[in-house]
Amino acid sequence: MFRRTIHPLIGIVLFLGALGFVYMLFEQPALLFRRIIFIGLIVAILYAIYHLAYKRQNKERSAYLKAVHQSKKLYAERERKLPVKTLSHSKKGTHHRLQKKRSTSHLTVIEGKKGKKKNRALF
Repeated sequence: MFRRTIHPLIGIVLFLGALGFVYMLFEQPALLFRRIIFIGLIVAILYAIYHLAYKRQNKERSAYLKAVHQSKKLYAERERKLPVKTLSHSKKGTHHRLQKKRSTSHLTVIEGKKGKKKNRALF
């Protein structure tokens, strides 16, 4: 496998950054501490703004996920309530009734103007 190497320009920037950090750590530790706190505050503010904006945009998605969760829960309860039937192979010649498809009760159809025909003379 090939091992990726760091571009020389990136290596130089990282080296100079580490050198500046060590210099400030020994020469001006108070200024270094203030800068670290300032950067931390800026990151915390940006993080808070991002999460506030993301929650506002995500209300529709959370409502959808809640509906999906309720639907799955209701469907699982219906599955548990149905008794398990075993097939007996001893009965031959019996007629099997066609089972009707059950519609899920948690899904509803919104009725519209299906019966009303369009007046095509107006077009």
